[in-house]
Amino acid sequence: MSKFLIMTMDSNTLGEVSKVPLNKQKRDFVVKVVDHQYILQRWQEIEAILSRVFGDSKFNSNFAKTRPAEHTLKNLTEPYQAGLVHVIALDADENILGAFFVIPASQPEGKEDCDLGWMFTIELYPKFRQEIMSAITEKVHEVTKNAGFKRIITEMGTEAGAKFLSKKYGYLHTPTTKQSNRWTKELN
Repeated sequence: MSKFLIMTMDSNTLGEVSKVPLNKQKRDFVVKVVDHQYILQRWQEIEAILSRVFGDSKFNSNFAKTRPAEHTLKNLTEPYQAGLVHVIALDADENILGAFFVIPASQPEGKEDCDLGWMFTIELYPKFRQEIMSAITEKVHEVTKNAGFKRIITEMGTEAGAKFLSKKYGYLHTPTTKQSNRWTKELN
């Protein structure tokens, strides 16, 4: 059985970090919609995970490996609109397996499309990783559709994200003269 270590914050002590062995193979998990406060409480852990999982990524456009954390933190502290939530996958021990940040859960008047933030999974075996990302993405689509949005228009930060969302969920590359990295998903 392959195991690896992930750093997690011990909720009983400030700033103390404990090592929790994780199995890369399939295990029970839950997908939750959480608010900014939940993400902020676990920010040190999330920031470390983002740095690790995006460290070797191939980015699109002008994105860099620091962008996922910077963009997410900015929207936690200075949200671009009201009603933003985050979708997170946790195992039975509350270890983070993946997330999709900055998801609009309420529709501003007259707005039919929405933008999404960054998504990721931790290092897992490919089939389990895809299962986690699929569960997260389906929850994101449910949240945005229930909010009344008709479509998602977003940028893809990484080649892997673009490949996954286009192949599995039908996101279409819809570039414009002003935005070459533009992707659209019709919510029906």
